Amino acid sequence: MTELLSEILKGSEINKLIKNANIVLLWSECVPREIAKNTEAIKIRNKVLYVDAKTSVWAQELNFLKKEILEKINEIAGFKAVADIRFKAGGNGNDKRKI
Repeated sequence: MTELLSEILKGSEINKLIKNANIVLLWSECVPREIAKNTEAIKIRNKVLYVDAKTSVWAQELNFLKKEILEKINEIAGFKAVADIRFKAGGNGNDKRKI
């Protein structure tokens, strides 16, 4: 049954949304705890992950770490799920929002 459902969803828009949501949820596993406490992954659109950072200092620091974070995300996802990350300063860090 699971295989049949996977086959039906394969390549569908629903499958893409599920994969993107899972990657957003994996953010805290892809970065050190201190970064996770001061940031929040918001969404993925066109293979770009959007992340809110508490301050501009955090956003700038994360830009320096972008390559390593991208590698870790794609390693955990098991495929090249994210091609770029955009960090926005002034977010509330770990405030939970709808994906």
